[in-house]
Amino acid sequence: MNLLSFQLVLFSLTEIIFWFVFSYLLISLFEYFIHKHFMHQKPFSKGAYSLLPYLLEVFESHAVRHHAKWYRKFDYEPNSVGREENLEILLIDIFAMLFLTMPVWGTLMWFNLWGGIIFISVFFIHRFLWNTIHRQMHIPEDVIFRSWGVYRFLARHHFLHHQNSKKNFNVVFPLTDVFFGSVGVAKLKDVREMLRLGHLLPRSASAQRSLHRLGLPVLGANH
Repeated sequence: MNLLSFQLVLFSLTEIIFWFVFSYLLISLFEYFIHKHFMHQKPFSKGAYSLLPYLLEVFESHAVRHHAKWYRKFDYEPNSVGREENLEILLIDIFAMLFLTMPVWGTLMWFNLWGGIIFISVFFIHRFLWNTIHRQMHIPEDVIFRSWGVYRFLARHHFLHHQNSKKNFNVVFPLTDVFFGSVGVAKLKDVREMLRLGHLLPRSASAQRSLHRLGLPVLGANH
């Protein structure tokens, strides 16, 4: 490979990495914006919700039912209907979000095909991660990523969102919460529960023994 070919490959890889980072940042912003303003607030008039009942359903299925009615216990919901509601991004949600973000990916497709393709790819990666990780948080199973540090971080972040719905709007693409100062702070009762869930681990074996002596279960120590 001559120098010119190497430079072209390096430029192509750099460009691809740039578009992946750009897409991550933008989708993290969209995740925050949609979660905060559409799923936890009603920013439109009553007429708008009458005209577009889907918008009302987005709010009620999440803020009213998923948060206030179902999942009073973060990792268990006894009601079979409530257990499944609002855990995943549905097909209609995908179309709605693609429509909402059309100015972005449409512009990218027009000016830079690779940028547009990568943005759409990251969009669907986000959808897969949300559906997989959000379900695991609320209906835990013995999956391979359960003990991964990155999963435990995301699970703690989302758990604190369920304790304070005005904080931690990012779910699987964290970053925008930091920019907007909306990162939640754990209280003592939250720490106890995250230890039980296995999303928070003691820093040492002696700390683990101390917690056990205090009667605090540490599920994560065995997973």
